[in-house]
Amino acid sequence: MPGKGWIIPSNLKNSGKTDSKDVLLIFLRAPEAGQVKTRLARDVGEDRALALYKDFVRAVLFAANEWAREEGKREIWICFCPAEKKALVRDWLGDGYTYLAQFGRDLGERMAAALDRAFDFGAQKAVILGSDVPQVCASHIEDAFAALDENEVVLGPSLDGGYWLIGARPERFSPEIFAGVDWGTPAVFSRTLELCRKNNLSHGEVASLQDVDTLADFQSLQPYL
Repeated sequence: MPGKGWIIPSNLKNSGKTDSKDVLLIFLRAPEAGQVKTRLARDVGEDRALALYKDFVRAVLFAANEWAREEGKREIWICFCPAEKKALVRDWLGDGYTYLAQFGRDLGERMAAALDRAFDFGAQKAVILGSDVPQVCASHIEDAFAALDENEVVLGPSLDGGYWLIGARPERFSPEIFAGVDWGTPAVFSRTLELCRKNNLSHGEVASLQDVDTLADFQSLQPYL
């Protein structure tokens, strides 16, 4: 995988390996009005969409930090874009995380590169988590890593036909599970299952959750938030 666009944090530069057994990679964008939750912003405005986006990320990080406290060898990486916004993202979320810029021409390439990078630095299991699933709990993350004990890929289906979580182990990791996927359509999850079968990769699933892209998505979650 190309690594040119990655920002390697100082704590990883010298060692070449992370001490973590399990790595959680949270995918997010820098918090800028007009650049996040654009479909939601059409109905609620850019400033309100930005505020909600920050709330979603806060909920995801709360779950992630609860998961990371359970055991010593667990690490959270923030995979952000655009690459030049590292300072903005770090100022927003603070220290205590590893920060890596996303790299790739589309979402699939960016996710494949993130997993590849985690495995390069010694992760035994790595899971990518989206930033717009405010219902996520530490138990969901725990279930995902547990599923990788017996499967080569784990998926968290979203109610719109995509997925809110995907993870893998390094032994038989194949970037092909991200190839030829029409991102942003209801076929993402089913296509990914096809690619797992095509590449002879066993897969497990965790709970289906609602990711929030539109006002209708947000409204559907109101009784649960």
